Amino acid sequence: MTTRRPRIGRQPSWSFPAATEHVLANGLRVQVFDLPGQYVISAGLALDLPLTAEPVASEGIAHVTAHSLDEGTLAHPGSSFTEVLENTGAVIGGGVTQLATHIGIDVPVTGLAAAFPLFAEAVRTPALADDDVLRHVGLRRAEIQQVMANSSQLAGALTLGAVFADECRASRPAGGMTGTLETIAPEAARAFHDEHYGAEGSTLVIAGDFAGLDPAAMAEEAFGDWSGPTASHHHETLRPAPRQRRLISRPGAVQADIRIAAPAIDRTDPRWPAFQVACAIVGGTFQSRLNTELRERRGYTYGVYMSASPLRRHGFATVSGSFRTEVVPAAVDEALRLLDIASKPFKTHEVSRAVNYLTRTAPLRYATATGVAQQALTLATMGLDWRHVDELATQLATVTAEQATAAFVEIWPEDPAVLVVGDPSLAAGLGVDAEPTPNL
Repeated sequence: MTTRRPRIGRQPSWSFPAATEHVLANGLRVQVFDLPGQYVISAGLALDLPLTAEPVASEGIAHVTAHSLDEGTLAHPGSSFTEVLENTGAVIGGGVTQLATHIGIDVPVTGLAAAFPLFAEAVRTPALADDDVLRHVGLRRAEIQQVMANSSQLAGALTLGAVFADECRASRPAGGMTGTLETIAPEAARAFHDEHYGAEGSTLVIAGDFAGLDPAAMAEEAFGDWSGPTASHHHETLRPAPRQRRLISRPGAVQADIRIAAPAIDRTDPRWPAFQVACAIVGGTFQSRLNTELRERRGYTYGVYMSASPLRRHGFATVSGSFRTEVVPAAVDEALRLLDIASKPFKTHEVSRAVNYLTRTAPLRYATATGVAQQALTLATMGLDWRHVDELATQLATVTAEQATAAFVEIWPEDPAVLVVGDPSLAAGLGVDAEPTPNL
């Protein structure tokens, strides 16, 4: 018996799985990822349906429609759909982002042949019964109340409004707000589905070990005769909001949630690899500058992070964390100082560590069929495909400290938006008046 630690070898080379691609006659793009050993099949459909397609007065209708799809279909109304779906071992779910509507299914390969037609039914011919639609309107309203009662969730919900101008749809919650939800009637949800759900511009991803089945043929059979609307949708050009510092009042709160945010770039910008590395150094890893200073050295927080969120056009970046109330003004000042990268450029060893984190954790992120399918769908909504993962990894490996510094200094503004949700006593230290909790 030996106590010697095993020697860590070189990490083997890795690439994102390759897809077999097809385009059906109706314009539906199909990507099939054959993943040996992944016997839970993951399939997802991304509709080119940005939230700008919603009527302003009925924002939230895309969310309600997507979440009502699995409640029953024309061929299997009500609970009969749930019963036949459960017999296959499958789970279907839907949701919306600023860019698209996503509907997905996870199912054991043994149930795929029976479940896939049911998935197509949910997408193409949902019942959208009155009771189901109204229930999901109620569930979304209850979700909003929960968000307003939770400081961290409230800060997250208000962040986009601090980044993008009020006239931009992206400045408001994807699921709609209480006032707009009140206008959503079942017949409106059915009309929204009929008007906007279709094959043209959509992408279907199927990933897993198919055990001799032909997923491309299944896709053709289930969706080949799907028509629907063919009009393309408008993806808005985002405009920044005026920079401001806000304090949302939570009397008696013993901690405050901080968001420091600003507009940023999307994946098509040539600075994206360098900016992603920069954000990882500043706040994307446990050893980041923000976390090392504010958590490890000062003990202000359990953790503070920075993330870059690309959209189809442009994007945003956010610093987020929860802090003890009494240290919030100092934490904000120190965070803003750490975000001044021009005065303290990145070092080569920081870039190397960030690149290693971003590239060497990829095999874990994409170790399942679900991880692969979700990434492929996310890229599809941005006008990219699965090849982007490997292309980005190659680009990340060439980023220098000078490039990361330059990208961050160019993109991150000197005066980002600062949003604090916490006790009103923080007003003097932050130099702002406390505001009551806004109605979502």
